[in-house]
This record gives sequence, C-alpha cells and structure tokens, in this order.
Amino acid sequence: MTQNIKKDYFWNTLGVLAQNAISPLLLIAVTRVNGVGDSGLFSFAFSLAIIFWALGIWGGRTYQVSDAKREFTPRSYVVLRVVLSVVMIIGSIAFCLINGYEPVKTATILALVIFKAIESIADAIYGILQVHGRLFITGKSLLLKAVLGSIVFIVVDVYTKDIFLGSLGIVGANLLVMLAYDLPNARKFDKVSIPLSHLTTLFKEALVIMKRTWPIAVVILLSMFSLLIPRYFVDSYHEEQIGYFGILAMPITALGLIITFIMQPNIVRLSQQFSRKYYEKFHGIVTSLLIWAGVVGVFILIATYFIGTQVLELVFGVDFSGYQLVLIIMVLGAVLNAYVTIYINILTIMRHFKGQFYTLLVSNICLVVVSVVLVKAYGLVGAVTLYTLTNLVQAIILSGVYKTLLRRMVRQRV
Repeated sequence: MTQNIKKDYFWNTLGVLAQNAISPLLLIAVTRVNGVGDSGLFSFAFSLAIIFWALGIWGGRTYQVSDAKREFTPRSYVVLRVVLSVVMIIGSIAFCLINGYEPVKTATILALVIFKAIESIADAIYGILQVHGRLFITGKSLLLKAVLGSIVFIVVDVYTKDIFLGSLGIVGANLLVMLAYDLPNARKFDKVSIPLSHLTTLFKEALVIMKRTWPIAVVILLSMFSLLIPRYFVDSYHEEQIGYFGILAMPITALGLIITFIMQPNIVRLSQQFSRKYYEKFHGIVTSLLIWAGVVGVFILIATYFIGTQVLELVFGVDFSGYQLVLIIMVLGAVLNAYVTIYINILTIMRHFKGQFYTLLVSNICLVVVSVVLVKAYGLVGAVTLYTLTNLVQAIILSGVYKTLLRRMVRQRV
C-alpha cells in the first residue's frame, strides 16, 4: 500500500466515523441538557433531514468519480447538487406545512435540512478532490465539520437550551468549512465556480446525470423509509414516545456503520469477480459477508439482552427499565436491516434494480397502511414490531431475488 493510499484510507475512515458519530453524540447531549421531549423532536428532525439528504446526493459521488472520460465537467455535478439542495429545502417546507407542524418544529427541521443540503453540495466538491487523488482532504474536511459542528451545537444548546439555535450553529460551521477549506482546495485542481454564461449548458448536463443515476437514488431513498415510516406515525399519534423511539433506534446507526466497514472493502473485489463471470467466487464472498453480518448481529443481540437497557440509561440518563423487550425487537430489526443493506449493495453490483425497487416500494406502501392502525393502537411497541417485520420480509424477498438472478446468470454462462 503506497503512502498516499494509506493517508487517504486513514483520514477518510476517520472523517466518515466522525460524521456518523454526530447524530448519536448530539442526541445524547440534547437528552441530557433538554430532556427526552426535545430529544424526540431533534431525533425526528435529524432523521427527516437524512431522508432529504439522500435525495440531495442522488446516489452519491460514485458516478462522478468513475467518470474517467470526463464526459461531464465537475461544474455539472456541483450544479446538480445545488439544484437538488433547493429541492430539499422546498420539499421540507412543504412537508412541514402539510403536516401542520408548529413553528419551532418546522424551524428545527428546516435548519437541519439546510445543514444536509450544504453537505450534499460539499460531496460534489469531494468528488473533484477524490478524482485528483486527494481523498485525504475530504476526510479532514469531514472530521473538521463533525468536531466544529458538534462543539458549536453543544455550547449553544447548553447556554440557550434551544435546539433550533444549536442547529443553526451546525449550519454555520459546515458552511464556513466548505467556503474556507473545501472550495479553495478543489480550485487547485479544477474549476468549481459556475459562470452565468455556462449555466444553461451545465444545467442540461446535470439533468442528464440525474437521469442516468435515478435507479440508485430511488432505491437508496426507499431503503430508508422502513424506519422513517413508523417514526413518523409515532410522532403523529404518540408524540410523547418519539424521544424513546429515537434513542432505541441508535443501535441501527451503530450496526449500519459496522456493515459499511464489512461491505466497503469487498465492493471492488465483488465487482471484479462479477464482471469476469466468476459467479461461484462471487457467491462465496457474498456468503462470507452474510455470515459475518449474522455473527455480529447475534453478538449485539446477546449484549442487548444482558446489558442493553443499562447502557442506554447510563449514556442518556433516562429510565429504560420497561423497554427491554422493545429494545431487543428494535435490535433484531437492525440486524435484518443489515441484511437488506447487503442485498441492496449486491444487487446494485449486479446492475439489477427492478427487484429492489418493487420489493422496497410495495413493502413500504404496506407498512404505511398497517402503521395507520397498529401504531395508533399500540404506539412504540407497534412501531418497532412493524419495522422489524418489514425488514424481515424485505430480506427474505431480496435474498430470493439474488439467488434467482445468480442461477439465471450461471445457466446463461454455460
């Protein structure tokens, strides 16, 4: 491994870890400083902002970085993110108005969506740096934003006990780093500014990029709804329980991060085996990934049974003595969601989007319909149970789609 690759890996890993730590860290701070009520508002607003962020990145920077022939200028990717950021903000305002949220809730959601919109634009700038072999700069940027944003939020919240003002602090910190660090570094390697004379051409190119990458974006969005839907109905019918839901959902974030580190190092190897039609070796790697996910999942479930609620009480300072069963169900759902995530990545490598799309779409529609009745009647228990059952159904169907597709490809090769 060369020195540059080591530097890229170290800083990017550190930056990604720091970014993933923002949500749980701030949730802990809000719970301890403001109480479980504001904790519920913050966790709901942050989760909603992440959904809009998934729209804003539109499938991530993979397509941008893999554009080796420079079919589109770097400016086109930046323009696309700016356009999508505007859509994010308008969409979040419309969502709040439709649901009739109070001003404080609307303002907090809007502030966190703007934070994620800035992050979306910055991701396109990171793509420019990555193309030029400067992934370590993006890692440093992510780390700087995470540390600075978290410090500003916590300081503001401690002094004001106002999560909206704290959220504005995160917006300011991220905007400052993007303008003072990300853009100057990117300009060393490529043109980033958007001249008005080229705006029409760049906008047309942005639409072409959006059209080509829509299957990935839609699948990513749908995969996130299985948690948002029950969270939304808990917030609508049992607002006093939404804080507990947000805290109980923390294991999902932790397990998702573990799966990312299991999955990411194998993506290139899986892509190579699949492109060469070495399907047996490809399936062998997939099987090992599923086994590792199962081992990690069983370990976390056992730990949850013995010390889960005690750890949450220690970290968040909230009584969870009556929530052990709910927590176990939620963690089981997180384990099943890890399998869903693996199958989505595998089917994406296999360039098969139809099975994913219909599986996630239909299951989420059913989840909405059932949630209207069961979450209203059973509250948190109903929401967590529906989340777990939805992931179970999705994992089983996606497993069947993968195996059917693999058998077909093996037969075609012969």
